[in-house]
Amino acid sequence: MELKDILKILNKKRTEIGLIVLCGGFLGLAASFFPGKFKAEISYFVGRAADKPSAEFFTYEGFYAQQTAQSYTNTAVALLESQELKRSVLGELELPVTDNNIRKLTKSYRVAKNGPQVITLTIADYNYDKSLNTFTAISDKFLEASEKVSSGSDENISVTPLSDEPVVRQEQRPFIYFVVGGLLFGLAAALLKLAFKEYLK
Repeated sequence: MELKDILKILNKKRTEIGLIVLCGGFLGLAASFFPGKFKAEISYFVGRAADKPSAEFFTYEGFYAQQTAQSYTNTAVALLESQELKRSVLGELELPVTDNNIRKLTKSYRVAKNGPQVITLTIADYNYDKSLNTFTAISDKFLEASEKVSSGSDENISVTPLSDEPVVRQEQRPFIYFVVGGLLFGLAAALLKLAFKEYLK
């Protein structure tokens, strides 16, 4: 089929294509009004006390403490993402420790290293209470595991939450993205429908 034939078919079916595209746009707009997930977020600071406190601006002990804390930050991130922590959290939430539940828990939270010594933990769920409960379980188990690890290696290392309570907010869906996505989906659906009909002729 040549290009002019394709353009001829598209021109002939432009009303049908337009209606399907509009329907896709309206579906996208409707989807944007669905409630978003609740996100509980908190940041942790990984630090290490210098062995010999000094009033000097720069000391070897202070530099070593900072370098050690920065290195331990990667360990802290690994602890938050470890299978052992996830299994422990599921037990705390009184959920069966299965591969399916571990996958769900993994998808519900995100760990980001936002600085050399700062880690941010974000928990997302459509249920407000569940997001807080999951956050509490993960945070408590993480701090517990971190303290256990540091006590066995370097007791001067500490992981400290930057606030007493997590910041909880409900994500806002950017409707323009949903509308554009719906329009594109409608266009793709219309073209596939026409192509399928032409193929069956």
